[in-house]
Amino acid sequence: MAGAKYTYQVLRDTTTDAVIKLTGIFDGASQEANNQRIQANTLYGALDANGVPLRSSSSLSNTALSYYDLQLTGLKYYVNLPTSNTSGQIGTVEVFWNGSGSTPAAQYANSATIFHLNSSGEFGLGEQLPSITNNSGGTNGYPLVTANTGNGDLGVYTSGATANSSYTLIIALRKNNQMYQRGQFNDPAAFNYTPYNLKP
Repeated sequence: MAGAKYTYQVLRDTTTDAVIKLTGIFDGASQEANNQRIQANTLYGALDANGVPLRSSSSLSNTALSYYDLQLTGLKYYVNLPTSNTSGQIGTVEVFWNGSGSTPAAQYANSATIFHLNSSGEFGLGEQLPSITNNSGGTNGYPLVTANTGNGDLGVYTSGATANSSYTLIIALRKNNQMYQRGQFNDPAAFNYTPYNLKP
């Protein structure tokens, strides 16, 4: 195998949530270190600084917000990394909220780990567990957006991945609709005016 290979597939991306599938397979020569494995401002309905959908024809600024609030509501994972190697290290896939900083290393230093994963399992899918909020800055992440808060992206780092190690992650995310449009631009009359307005 010539080099590691990573894939990104959008399974669902609506006005309220997104489901993303990530995969990786390794050649043994390197580890994954990606602070922006899921970029929050590329998901459907991301608003710009003027409250208009980002990258749309009606966007006035076409400038992303500094932070997009997501919550991790579910995860299914299949991780094939060594449980130990010659130095006793256990392979792991770390999923984290990206932190602030001018370099990837600084962002990772300010990141907030969501999970360390190996083997297979799931979180939040039918378990009625609470969503995992972004705590990369402030006390509870949003709405306390501070200088230490990341941009809302999710990153993936690996350690201990050897040749032919692999992972598959299926990640479910809920969008904060202060930063993602919920359909108000598709049918503003139905969205904003009674008796047709949509209820949260």
